[in-house]
Amino acid sequence: MAIDIVDLTRFYETPLGGHVATHLVDEISRIWPQAAGPHDAVLAYGYGLPLAEPLWPDADWQFLMPAQQGALAPQDNDPPRILGDERQWPMRTQSVNRLVMLHGLEAANHLDALMEQAWRVLVPNGRAIFIVPNRRGFWARRDQTPFGAGRPFSSGQLRKLLRRTGFVQGQSRAALFLPPHLPERLMRALGWVDRPATLLLPQLGGVWLIEAVKKIPAPTGSKMALRYRSAAVIRPALSPHSTPRQAADI
Repeated sequence: MAIDIVDLTRFYETPLGGHVATHLVDEISRIWPQAAGPHDAVLAYGYGLPLAEPLWPDADWQFLMPAQQGALAPQDNDPPRILGDERQWPMRTQSVNRLVMLHGLEAANHLDALMEQAWRVLVPNGRAIFIVPNRRGFWARRDQTPFGAGRPFSSGQLRKLLRRTGFVQGQSRAALFLPPHLPERLMRALGWVDRPATLLLPQLGGVWLIEAVKKIPAPTGSKMALRYRSAAVIRPALSPHSTPRQAADI
């Protein structure tokens, strides 16, 4: 079940939502220490707005939001915010260097189709980070946060999902170990708990962050190699003269 865009926006405007965004940005930066720059096409699927500016302010961000969630109208000079079907993204094939998915997997009605679209839009060796609620953690049990809605995952389920849909697993981390019902002041005071807990008790984290890599076997033969190189050229994710449905290149 997807959370409405209005409720997501309100949550991330609260102190607790700010705490969540800060910790997720820190963990993503540990997995990907090299920041994305202005020539890197970065796609946020689900609700990535709270992460973009503090994570990679210079990257070429685009925001794709599932139809069952809804989308916010962009303000002046905002990156594109696109409303799309989770089974057919209005994005060109092999147009994205990095993908960050937050509040996407757990809300999906068609999980494998969603993962197929993630695979399709990534360039060869492109990387994705999927952020999902941990089924054993406190956050999946609290309806007061967006992580309490939808389908939580265990680490084993995530690994099987990646293998089934053709991804190679990279790094994985747990985050948000403190229960969401703690007072804000106590949450800030105990913020140091997450780092040692990630190493000692990862299974108790509130969310999983798992990296996935799109690996394509190296082709053989000159014609195949030429076809592979031309397919790997990054193209604009959206055609400026197309509607979202026309822009899909599957």
